[in-house]
Amino acid sequence: MKRTLVTLFCSLLLSGCGFAQAADFAVLAGGIFTTDKTPSAGVGTCTTSNPFCGQTIHTPARISYEGALAVRMLNAHIASLHLELPVVGTPTRTIEQGGFRQDYSTVFFTPGVRLRASLPFFSPFAAVGGGFARFSASSSGTSNPGSSTVAAFQVGGGFDLSTHIPLLGFRAEARVFHTGTPNFNVGQNQVFAGAGLVLRF
Repeated sequence: MKRTLVTLFCSLLLSGCGFAQAADFAVLAGGIFTTDKTPSAGVGTCTTSNPFCGQTIHTPARISYEGALAVRMLNAHIASLHLELPVVGTPTRTIEQGGFRQDYSTVFFTPGVRLRASLPFFSPFAAVGGGFARFSASSSGTSNPGSSTVAAFQVGGGFDLSTHIPLLGFRAEARVFHTGTPNFNVGQNQVFAGAGLVLRF
């Protein structure tokens, strides 16, 4: 009887570990970096409240956060394919163009797929997805052009590292976002790079 209970417990434990690999949730912190942009001067290219129209737009790097849920769709043992739902947000950012300044926040939601290799202790992955980016201007800037939602496309990659704690790992990744132009001309190419913890369940 005791042997039967031990066997049953081991079977449940192994099946639980197998299920634990079916989904994961990651929380990361890092920075977001935006390419400078020099718009062409002329009617319709800048807001009328911006006397520095035509000068280079600079967006300093800021601390950003990501939460990402992924569910495994296909398991080929050496690699697996996952549906992922990543959300990357930056609470406070600033556009600088000459003496013009505009504070804003951003949220990227780009559902997609992730291809993950299954190696001992180390699992590299690549991801691609598309969705939208939300740019919300703050009233503390030189002007307030309001909020803007544009299409967004992202590609990225990174790796997971196993830890001595069951179901808990470490992740480092980078994602490149390409977006449409919001109504206050921020750069369209943005890179998020971060690291954090991943929980498998």
